[in-house]
Amino acid sequence: MRPGADPVISQLELIAAGHWRGTREERLGDWLLRAADGFTGRANSALAVGDPGIPLADALAVVTGWYRARGLPPMIAVPVPLAGDGGPVDSFLAGRSWPTRSGPAFVMVGGAGAARGPRSGPSGTALQSGATLPSGATLRIDAEPDDAWLAMYHYRGRELPAIARTLLLSAPWQGFASVRDEAGAPIAIARLSVGGGWAGITAVEVSAARRRRGLGTMITRALCEQAASRGAQRVFLQVEVDNAAAQAMYQRCGFTYSHRYHYRVAPAA
Repeated sequence: MRPGADPVISQLELIAAGHWRGTREERLGDWLLRAADGFTGRANSALAVGDPGIPLADALAVVTGWYRARGLPPMIAVPVPLAGDGGPVDSFLAGRSWPTRSGPAFVMVGGAGAARGPRSGPSGTALQSGATLPSGATLRIDAEPDDAWLAMYHYRGRELPAIARTLLLSAPWQGFASVRDEAGAPIAIARLSVGGGWAGITAVEVSAARRRRGLGTMITRALCEQAASRGAQRVFLQVEVDNAAAQAMYQRCGFTYSHRYHYRVAPAA
């Protein structure tokens, strides 16, 4: 373990890495190098937890060469405690003019099953959260995402590349939740993954016309209940630092802050 690293944070980051995997992965000591044609930072960055097994300058050269050989910008994910800094790795990268990428995020954690949610059912069904499904709507969790689910998921506002489906199905187990209107079209979606004793919630989206009606809370609570039924005891998720509305919603569902992380990107060659 590198000096200053929090073993709890490091362990959670390594578990989370197994829930959203690159299509190409390689170890550099304890570090994990991941690539997936550039889709998402998590799947296209080196996770710098633990000891790379070589001096940092040499590790940086290996990481830089590995990503440039694959036509990707060299990028390193650095977990950071809530109170403190990114430690020696972050300082080393900053000293070599590796800037931070936009969109740093918090990791939040909660208990599986603690935030009880709705079961699949017809419209008007009373939910344990006190809300009801919209008129004509149903909630379901599928083993794979259908075309309508994929069409609603926009990573950073962009259309999904073909490789996205591979990443969405890369966890030991995953389920794809959706609230569907009377015509069967999704109005809210989210992905649940389970592995390593943890569940993860990703890809939460609510239709623009249906926001601020409790659908995000509803689907989050449903996935927490599903996580417990799959044997997970804890749930993690990531939310951007500047997304205060989402953070407040997750706090209402019982989530608390674990740590934050950012990406350092190599300067132009």
